[in-house]
Amino acid sequence: METTLEETTPVEYELRIHATAEDIEPELKKALKEQSKNMDVQGFRKGKVPLGLVKKMHGEAIGYKVAEEYVQDIFDSEIEERGIEPLGRPTLTELDYEMDGDLTAAIRFGVRPEIDLADFSEASVPRLVHEVGDEDVEDEVEQLRTREADLIPVEDEAAGDTDYVNIDLQRIDPQTDTPIIGDKDEDLTFFLDDDRLKEELREAIVGQEPGTTFRVWLPQDPSPQQGEASGDSEDRLYEVTLNDVKRRDLPPVDSEFVRRVTEGDFDDPEAFRQEIRDRLEEAWSERSREMVQAEIVDTVLDLHTVPVPKSIIEMNLDQFVQQVEQQNDGDLPDDFDEEAFRQRNRGDAEKQGRWMLIRDEIIEQYDLEASDEDVQAFFAEQAEGDDQVSTEQIEQFYRQMPQMMEQVKQKVLSDKVYDLLLDEMEVEEKSREEFEEEMQQRQQTRQAVAGGQPPVAGGPAAGGHPH
Repeated sequence: METTLEETTPVEYELRIHATAEDIEPELKKALKEQSKNMDVQGFRKGKVPLGLVKKMHGEAIGYKVAEEYVQDIFDSEIEERGIEPLGRPTLTELDYEMDGDLTAAIRFGVRPEIDLADFSEASVPRLVHEVGDEDVEDEVEQLRTREADLIPVEDEAAGDTDYVNIDLQRIDPQTDTPIIGDKDEDLTFFLDDDRLKEELREAIVGQEPGTTFRVWLPQDPSPQQGEASGDSEDRLYEVTLNDVKRRDLPPVDSEFVRRVTEGDFDDPEAFRQEIRDRLEEAWSERSREMVQAEIVDTVLDLHTVPVPKSIIEMNLDQFVQQVEQQNDGDLPDDFDEEAFRQRNRGDAEKQGRWMLIRDEIIEQYDLEASDEDVQAFFAEQAEGDDQVSTEQIEQFYRQMPQMMEQVKQKVLSDKVYDLLLDEMEVEEKSREEFEEEMQQRQQTRQAVAGGQPPVAGGPAAGGHPH
């Protein structure tokens, strides 16, 4: 038996294996005897079927299985002897074997690249800082009032820009000035302040009284299949009949209102406003944390050119496909094009792989670890604010599955990496407007560096950015 190891890229190797028939014969005989024990053939006692007959009946399948197991054993032995740690799942790219013949095989696998960490103190990241004010709180209160409002019919008054309307929409042929049969929608209802409403339709309805009929040209959005070049994206003429107008009757912010919208948790309007303020501050803090973490990832990737083994990219793509399955009750959609999906998300998978490699290098060089105290703190944080579940119950839930416990430890380690990088980097606190402007500038810069390609978004794992 002979093996050769070739470095195909700085992060990928190929192990070639050549074994003679004599090398494989002991394993093949063992497999044939094992198969003979379980065979029940007329004319022979069970377990006493001649090996020649076993080979004739099941030889091809047994031979292939033996060959695969033989190659795997050689691979495991070789990488252990050479002190190599493969990354991702090794791929059997060649297996040439016929019963009683020689065997030739090739296995490709990835390895961890050498990474020289940059000086993070020379990098900077923006952090969103937003102080929740009275206006933010009142906006939330107004949204609740709007949802709880009664709708009062409007008579002899024009529709206002926040009213609720009922319309009929009939398409008109502008060439003949007649209705197009079969192209009419009746009893369409919506609020005029709905952001999804076409502005042309909104402007045409506002100021009209119930019972009136008028016309409006509406732009058509081309379907994804049609694209921008489709001729069906031109404006269309419609006749609108305003059947009914209703106006919101906003409830006062009193004890009754507060009890209703909080399901009895609060009855004091000022205490309720403070609860809203606390919730908004927590939400803005979480949003800021997620945004700065995403920016840390992009900044770190900008600082390092790290090749990613194909095995890692394929592993990440496998996870993306699994996520699609989970979102569809365990099955891929009937029209799901997996090949196109994998190609479309390859950049995401490569980015996530690069971040994983750099993150692991940071963990190793800075001696970071997920201690028992860190894990306990994670469980306590998960239970915080939930009166129905205790820290112990959450811990018991996670410890039932080793895979989930490993995910907890990786989450703890990722948070430690983010905290370390925040300490190392210069953090520039930005208002909402400043932050959005900064993000736009950074996106344009990264797009230019990428040769005009749009920047790759964060991976599907972990809230929009890879962990």
